[in-house]
Amino acid sequence: MLATLVVLALHGALLFGLAPAWIDPDDTPATPPRLAVRSVAATVPAAVEASTPATPPASARPARTPRAPAPAAIDARPAVVEPVASAPEALAVSVPEPALPPEAVVAESVNTAAPAVELPVYATRLPAAGRWRYQLQRGIAAGEADLGWAPSDDGRYELRLEGRIAGVTVLDWVSRGAVDAHGLAPERFVIRRRGRDHQAANFQRDAGKITFSGPTYELPLLPGVQDRLGWLLQLPAVIDAAPERFGPGARVVLMVVGARGGAEVWTFNVLGVDPVADTPALKLLREARRPRDTQVEIWLDPARGHLPLRARLSQPDGGPPLELQLDTPSTGP
Repeated sequence: MLATLVVLALHGALLFGLAPAWIDPDDTPATPPRLAVRSVAATVPAAVEASTPATPPASARPARTPRAPAPAAIDARPAVVEPVASAPEALAVSVPEPALPPEAVVAESVNTAAPAVELPVYATRLPAAGRWRYQLQRGIAAGEADLGWAPSDDGRYELRLEGRIAGVTVLDWVSRGAVDAHGLAPERFVIRRRGRDHQAANFQRDAGKITFSGPTYELPLLPGVQDRLGWLLQLPAVIDAAPERFGPGARVVLMVVGARGGAEVWTFNVLGVDPVADTPALKLLREARRPRDTQVEIWLDPARGHLPLRARLSQPDGGPPLELQLDTPSTGP
């Protein structure tokens, strides 16, 4: 019995100590991340591959929140995002030059030396309230995790991911905010420890900025920007709003901000159908761009509103990945 308790304690310590870095790497820059981005209204490119999973009949799909209104369209030919040689942490973008309405360009980041990455805002289809149980694994550490999604009638939401080893909470991330025309509009994202907020990102929408509990710098707040937990629901919501347009070769571009002050543009490439436990799933990949960056592989279930069936987060500089795999369906609000 003692040996079992020691092993469980070691597993819990491993997961508690290392798993947060897979969600939110602890490499906070001393100055604001060198990103140049601007928000644009954009439609997603239509996918033409016949292998895209079929969308089930409306009668077979669970009830969900109303679809957000579609943003105004611009020329939606794919953008090419690539590193800038003179500024390794900056990003540049090569895109067509469409005629944009003045209100489409909302803001740019603090670094305007590099050309701005076009950050699309999407129509979304968010799920009804639910709680989903996942198997949690990182190396020899294994447990369970619950993803709880609680939207309210007044347009607010709470999204929470809790992980446990032998009944002990080892992971606790919370995203709270509002639901707007672009899906999740986070207002506060926290990494909690022992029931208390440990690190936080505050999305101050009235002031148009993002502040942090640790770093003293600020980032501009653009429409559609997600925190390091909210993307897990925002990505499926984008695809579920127009599943016929996300076959192999299509992309979803999100800006993701962590509680520790980091910010990255995440480009998810749709790879195609890849079953999970005999369930047809749509696989997407976000590749790591640098050491200690997060590579994300995610499998979505078209039959259940593109609910995440499996997610694998890894880093190129070593260590086993953090994995989540769906164990049970929604248990309701």
